Amino acid sequence: MRALIVDDEPLARQLIREYLADFPQIQVLTECGDGENAVKTINAERPDLVFLDVQMPGLSGFEVLGHLDFMPAIIFSTAYDKFALRAFEINAVDYLLKPYARERFAQAVRRALEHKGRINLDSFQGLLQQTTTQDRFLVRVGRHIVPVATEDILWIEAAGDYAKLHATDSSHLCSAGLGDLEKRLDPRRFLRVHRSAIVAVNAIAHLESDGEGGYVATLKNGARVRVSRSRADQIRHLIV
Repeated sequence: MRALIVDDEPLARQLIREYLADFPQIQVLTECGDGENAVKTINAERPDLVFLDVQMPGLSGFEVLGHLDFMPAIIFSTAYDKFALRAFEINAVDYLLKPYARERFAQAVRRALEHKGRINLDSFQGLLQQTTTQDRFLVRVGRHIVPVATEDILWIEAAGDYAKLHATDSSHLCSAGLGDLEKRLDPRRFLRVHRSAIVAVNAIAHLESDGEGGYVATLKNGARVRVSRSRADQIRHLIV
């Protein structure tokens, strides 16, 4: 298997080479330290496997994939967990979250060796350009990343630059902001009712006027969320 290492950090590239010493069946063709060189090298060398960083100078890892003439197997290697769901949506072989242990790396490589065939480029480009909403989010719980189905989300509140997902049985702090999450949610199922809150329509138990042109929404779990006057019209159109 012919592999390419793409990362803007020399030490990260060196670590991958070191761990790949356990896999003599994988030949490292070369390394790239930025996205533009990665595109040129992948299209020219057509490797079977690419270890790809996400945040890099110039083109990001996902932008690199959008410029390829064909699609090799991809193992993402990054310090950011917020891109994990997108990586799996485009059928990445694995998503290594730095810093990772040697055995975790080996697990990803074994998956790549078992990977059958290459992704159809047309369908892959379609996935990259999709603007459809997500049906789940991946959130960090300790050292694990777990999925939270959007159908289980009752409401989301702003938490500084981050957001807190309140699901049926749990709450999770995520690294994305409220505005970013709003774009990824189905507007027919979720409403931005305040600059600091999004609610699931089906989670609303009842509404009461706040006396100032807005509402207070009581949700199925007992949480009370303010609907600001400026966003009350989004609720009013649901009232029949």
